[in-house]
Amino acid sequence: MANKEKSECGGFNSPFEVGLRTLIILAVNSPISLDLQRLIYYDYLILHSKDVGVENCPPSLHPDIPNRSGGLIVRRKAMQLGLELMYSKSLIDIVFNENGITYSSSELTEPFLNLFVSPYSNRLRINALWVTKYFSKYSEEELKVFIESNIEKWGGEFMYEAYVRSGIE
Repeated sequence: MANKEKSECGGFNSPFEVGLRTLIILAVNSPISLDLQRLIYYDYLILHSKDVGVENCPPSLHPDIPNRSGGLIVRRKAMQLGLELMYSKSLIDIVFNENGITYSSSELTEPFLNLFVSPYSNRLRINALWVTKYFSKYSEEELKVFIESNIEKWGGEFMYEAYVRSGIE
């Protein structure tokens, strides 16, 4: 199954890697629980913080590669698998409430994250704090509109070329 997951989700954003980033997102949002879609958006935004387009945002952690916004589409499966993995280790809690299914940090989240000491994990936390602070007042609909109105700008500069090469107009 590991090979199947890797081929479906790619090695770069494996369920384990996405799950670790999700732990950081949930930790900085604690005690608030977040739904899957907000986690997907936040995960993209902590990696590509410059895409938010405001002054004083932290630097993006990943390069501004062409078609990077496509990661939002393929990230769902990796995120779901990452959440399942983290839940299986009691590192997150699943919350069932009037808003549906949401996820929150568990009592083990912070102690586990404290085991990671590296410049990259520190930058992930800094970006997650910034994204959370910036977008926490956005409703689900406002966040969706923000993402949808900007997605073509985020590495979409070669999307038209891809359509032309594939014969789609």
